[in-house]
Amino acid sequence: MALVSADALAGYLLEEAIAFLLSSNGYRLLQDSDADEQALRQAGHGLLVRGRGADHQADVLGDLLMPTPFSLPVRLFVEAKNRKSKVGLTEVRNAHGVIDDVNQHYSTELSRSYRHPLRRYQYRYALFSAAGFKKEAQSYALAQQISLVDLSGPAFSPLITSVERAARLILAEAVSADLTTFPVRQVRLALRSAFSSAGAEVPAAEAPHQGTDGGLPGNILASWAARMTAELQDSATGEGLILGFPAAPFILAMHPDSMEDFEAFIATHGPNIDVDIRFGREGVRGDWTITPVADPDAFRLSFGLPGALEAWLLSVPGQDRRRAAESRQLLLPTISLFLEDRLIRLRYEPVQAPAWPPPDEEQVEGDAGTDAADTSFLRRSLPARPRQRERPEVRIAVDNQAERLPRGLRGWSARSAEELMTVLDDSYPLHANLIRMAALHQGRLERAQVYDIAEFPPARTLRGLTRPTNRITASLIEQGRLPEEVEYPLQTGYDHGVQATHFTVPPDLVAALRALGPLHGI
Repeated sequence: MALVSADALAGYLLEEAIAFLLSSNGYRLLQDSDADEQALRQAGHGLLVRGRGADHQADVLGDLLMPTPFSLPVRLFVEAKNRKSKVGLTEVRNAHGVIDDVNQHYSTELSRSYRHPLRRYQYRYALFSAAGFKKEAQSYALAQQISLVDLSGPAFSPLITSVERAARLILAEAVSADLTTFPVRQVRLALRSAFSSAGAEVPAAEAPHQGTDGGLPGNILASWAARMTAELQDSATGEGLILGFPAAPFILAMHPDSMEDFEAFIATHGPNIDVDIRFGREGVRGDWTITPVADPDAFRLSFGLPGALEAWLLSVPGQDRRRAAESRQLLLPTISLFLEDRLIRLRYEPVQAPAWPPPDEEQVEGDAGTDAADTSFLRRSLPARPRQRERPEVRIAVDNQAERLPRGLRGWSARSAEELMTVLDDSYPLHANLIRMAALHQGRLERAQVYDIAEFPPARTLRGLTRPTNRITASLIEQGRLPEEVEYPLQTGYDHGVQATHFTVPPDLVAALRALGPLHGI
């Protein structure tokens, strides 16, 4: 294939990242036909799944390692689109065609020619989109039981940002190497090798190499893949994804704020948990949130749901609001999920409904989130209850909008560095200290130095160390206090492997801190 666009490449990488994040939830990626010679076939460009009428390419296909009583085990296709436009009907029709064909591939006569006993699977399709889905695609998917997973909400923003950054970096390497075709297969294998080293449920991939087709050098790919793996683990989505199965014809991909908190609650309260489900909003987009009724602050799971599916779940045409609200318990009674082969049931127990807003507040403006305008009843009836955190996220208020930075200003200046360090000194003094120490050492701080400065015990992981500085920087950019082109102030570095070896501060920020002097800088 020709060199791809950054958006198309980000879609391929997003598929691999989703498989990686799902590995903690019993999703085992299939890489070659040896895993199931009856249903799979190897081709030069990847894995094919046998269908009744044709064989179908499966870039990301995995078994769900969970018990399914009175049912065939589930095998899941994962497809992801990362583009600015919503996914339309064509992609969903293609997904349905694939599933319909492969689920009809069965022959007792043919099975006798194989070495192993016949194994059958129920194939499902999950289509992920960073921009949501068009209404006609949602309606068709609902009728044909194709799972649509909306990643446009804020809970998945770090995942999309990491994937897009990785796509730009590796595409730049391909351009620098003067490649005429982009080695997608080679890049996928490099990522899978890195994911396997990070402990994912991914069989060890063949080592990526530079082939006769002019692929990228293996050392460049390995370094890039290690960096992407570590960024995914460090990001806010590094806790992974959990597949939830409601009493409805689709799958939920849920992101836990903290897997540790979720597992601790299960250990204390057991596998059957009464939960509340609410819709939340941050800016013009939002996520659905699941919290336990017994202790709403104990854990939170977030997921995105296209508007047409929301309307199907909870709206009841021709009935009054009271009856529609009562129907929620019938339509969404239980979400089942599996953690390490343990069945967990989230039972929907809505809390007392809030007062209805006045009529002039009932309209959802524009295209909030994904087709929110067609689900205004739903999002009014399940408003979000903000979770109280031990350390609340820092919000930087802009008192005077006239002080927003000119659009032409780029990079870190003394003024923007002072904005950042003032917030860090107040809320995250350790991170402020790390940035200053890195600036004093030509912008680089070794891993051992971080442990010394922070006085961390040797067993302490550095995963997520850069999250606070990234979040504050993004908030300052959003509110016009920093130029959009600034680099993150504290970045993770990888000389080898998937573990951070050092942390860096951008050169322009180092210069700005020197210009500030001792009070706010160095």
